[in-house]
Amino acid sequence: MIAYLKGEIVEIEGNEIILNVNDIGFAINTAHIKTLQVGKTYTFYIYEHIKEDEYSLYGFLDKNELRLFKLIVEHIQGVGPKTGMNIFRTLSFEEIKKAIEEKDYRPFLEVKGLGEKTAKRIVLEIGGELFREEEEDKVKEVYQALINLGFEKDSVKNALKSLDKNLTVEELIKEGLKKMSNEKYKA
Repeated sequence: MIAYLKGEIVEIEGNEIILNVNDIGFAINTAHIKTLQVGKTYTFYIYEHIKEDEYSLYGFLDKNELRLFKLIVEHIQGVGPKTGMNIFRTLSFEEIKKAIEEKDYRPFLEVKGLGEKTAKRIVLEIGGELFREEEEDKVKEVYQALINLGFEKDSVKNALKSLDKNLTVEELIKEGLKKMSNEKYKA
């Protein structure tokens, strides 16, 4: 499994680049063609698509883009990597995320190969997954921050259970510290 590739772009053709990584050229499909330059070094987070007769790499400059791409192509029936990449070529990461957050399927109708039914499924099905993952990431960050401050793991876990997950990371840490200062959570 390839997590990421870092190298110099030696060629750009269509929607694909050739990335030189230690004298091996990797063909990578990407939505970022307009912002890339031959001769520059980039890091691409990779989605591998492996089928009987096909092996393709899809590259993203940001881990969050890759995560959202994976959610779409792995959870929405009928949306494969090619259509998924068309979504990212048509809409920016922020536009995709905003449409999902606002449950607005209309921006997805601009994407070649997506119909109204599939656009609605993306908004409905990915919305819950996206927010669940973001919440988990936030809780992990707060958990690690409190552990780094010297609190015991079990105490931190107990304190985190009662926190409002809609707060920002900073607010969660403050609330966690308040809870940890209570006798029942002390180490």
